[in-house]
Amino acid sequence: MVEPRKIVLILGNGFDLDLGLKTSYKDFWESEFCPKDYPAPMISHLNEKWIKDKSDVKWYDLENEFFVYYRDIVSKGTRKDVIDQNEVKFLKLVKPELWQYGTYGEYFSQVKSLFDKGFITLDNGYHQTMSIPYHEDMLESPIWRDQRAFQLIKERLCKYLSTINLPRNASSTIAFQVLAFLDEEAGKGSSVNIYTFNYTRVQLNGKAPDYAQVHYLHGKCSDGKIIIGTRDDQSLNESYDFLQKSFDPAFNPPALVEDLKEADEIVIFGHSIGENDRQYFRSFFKQQTDYSHPNRKDITIFTLNAHSEIQIKRALEMMTDWNLSTLYGLNNIQIIKTGNIQEDQQLLYDFLVKHGKDNYRTREFIGKLLQ
Repeated sequence: MVEPRKIVLILGNGFDLDLGLKTSYKDFWESEFCPKDYPAPMISHLNEKWIKDKSDVKWYDLENEFFVYYRDIVSKGTRKDVIDQNEVKFLKLVKPELWQYGTYGEYFSQVKSLFDKGFITLDNGYHQTMSIPYHEDMLESPIWRDQRAFQLIKERLCKYLSTINLPRNASSTIAFQVLAFLDEEAGKGSSVNIYTFNYTRVQLNGKAPDYAQVHYLHGKCSDGKIIIGTRDDQSLNESYDFLQKSFDPAFNPPALVEDLKEADEIVIFGHSIGENDRQYFRSFFKQQTDYSHPNRKDITIFTLNAHSEIQIKRALEMMTDWNLSTLYGLNNIQIIKTGNIQEDQQLLYDFLVKHGKDNYRTREFIGKLLQ
């Protein structure tokens, strides 16, 4: 019988990926929903950043890149716009629906340039016509277009995620099992609070968990309002403060910090504890290295592989002012690699049994994972 306890479960995008949901940055950016053709300098910057391969790009990489983009503007004193003044002059003059081959001949170079950039299309009919999907936007300032691009990323991401359904075999994943058994433990008297950084709905068999309480820190796509962006930073001037999560009108995060301090056990699944979300974790992990007031907690972190394990340890080291050994010494910390269960199968077995899964079903489940 599991003794009632206070448990906090924290979910990052790695949780959704383990379930089989196509929620990676690469999945979205390569989808029809992504505004990667929008004529904003920031979009051009993102397109050029990971031009070869986006397979290893994480959502925190995108959020970090927002800040890098702004920092580059400041360091260079200006930004390279994707539309030059001659092109703007042409766009102010042209009426796309009336344009035909040979009209505005003196602007042929502008037409070709805009076409090469993908900002206009030309049909192949005898009376060739032009299509400019963002005609009016292209006449706005670069800052205005950057802000609009930022909003479009959020809107289109919501639409993309709303098209994704939980795979049929999701129940055979580690993520599903962890969620299911913590929910069952909540049904037996424990207090289980789930804090998800994802925008997808936390669900078991098509519905919300029966007993655990779910909190969405950055909104959910089903509501059409999500929060994305970089951390608070005093160097961001008011023209680009929209990049900060805390400036989003919907920003009102639940009390994760307080719950972490009061919990007996913390489970983190698929969250990198990255720089842009570190404000939620720093004070807690720092507190857990305090020799004068020891408060031992069980902390289990599910991550993908050895590389992500190292990244997490580096994050923990920074948040504890390089007292990682002390953190381990004063707490019961386990890191379970979901992509390498051959190595960590005993850790997974101990975790599931501890949370109510019987020996036989646990060994059967892990056996299937190893096949």
